[in-house]
Amino acid sequence: MRTGLIAALALTDTGALRAELPLAGRSVLGWQVALLRDLGAERIICLCNGAVGEVLRLQHAVEASGAGFHAITGFAALPALIRAEDELIILRDGLVPDPAQVSAFVGAGPVLQKSIAYLTADHRLAAAFPDVFERIDADRCWAGLLVMRGAPVQQLTDFPSDSDPISMLLRLALQAGTPCRLLESDTLLLADSAQTVVTHEAALIAAAVPALDWRAPMSALAAMLVRGLAPRGLGQGARIAAGAAAAVMLSGVAAAVLGAPVTALALASAGAFAAQVCVELTGLARRLRRSADEDRSAMMAGAGVDALAGLTAWFALAPWPVWTPLAVCGPLAIGLARLASANASPALAAVASDRASLLLALALAAWGALLPEAVALFAAVLLAALLLRKDAVELTPI
Repeated sequence: MRTGLIAALALTDTGALRAELPLAGRSVLGWQVALLRDLGAERIICLCNGAVGEVLRLQHAVEASGAGFHAITGFAALPALIRAEDELIILRDGLVPDPAQVSAFVGAGPVLQKSIAYLTADHRLAAAFPDVFERIDADRCWAGLLVMRGAPVQQLTDFPSDSDPISMLLRLALQAGTPCRLLESDTLLLADSAQTVVTHEAALIAAAVPALDWRAPMSALAAMLVRGLAPRGLGQGARIAAGAAAAVMLSGVAAAVLGAPVTALALASAGAFAAQVCVELTGLARRLRRSADEDRSAMMAGAGVDALAGLTAWFALAPWPVWTPLAVCGPLAIGLARLASANASPALAAVASDRASLLLALALAAWGALLPEAVALFAAVLLAALLLRKDAVELTPI
């Protein structure tokens, strides 16, 4: 069994637990647990003062995902929990390494590469925190990451109960001949203070935020808003934005049905903007966590926005109970915009994907009593752009 060993005991200068400091939408301990789970750990063991607070919350989350989580108050239970054939991954208390660099360090495949990560003795962290980054020899210091066999854990019974189990396991791994390898990491974080975490968090967010594309102005404004909301909005912000988007867009449909096209389309634009904020927040969280999973939330949000926008456009052209066959141009325009955002040139795709700007333009057209003409013109332009794109022209038989 692959087991991760972490701790939530070390305190900052202000008396706060390093493990509970917030970092980009997660706690430091949450980042460690996520890293261990990404490495295939089937069980997490956390040395702590009790299953309370963040430890308890993570225990429930890990167990809900089908893995095991043990919160223990001393290392006496470790020999009983870890078998000789187990793979053991150890992370130092309050340490958050770069997930990509850790994955490269431990190697890919069903069996992790047994090794002790080290830093050079003149590394800034090793020099500043010699008690955390312990000396291995004159030139090397432990980097806080260790992958070893579980057999040496049985020797912990020979040590006093007030010993540091992480430090002892490092020494036992060295005695067992576990090789030492340099960990190339300039982004290694030791959460020694709230200010250190905030500084590291700002750097992570700056690296994860994409460049603004002003060809889609409302989408760019949504991205700017997300930059301002991060990191506070990374927790529940996406859910709040999604709920607001659904409520506002449904209100827009109702307004269109009741014969208020300007209000309806303006509400639909505001709802699409809220949905884009949800997509941007979700995307930022995925990039921060380096998740390779398909972004289903973005696809669902886009489909939901387009469906409600199509209904709004339909009833804005033909409010209930009026029946006008040309009202189909409303959903047709939205559908062509969706098609163009995925198949047109990059410039047109950026414009067509900005549903909030499109709906706002239609609201302005409705205010000027030009909504049918604007919808027809927009649909014709999109259709022409799709038909005249390079690949479509090349495939058209002469």
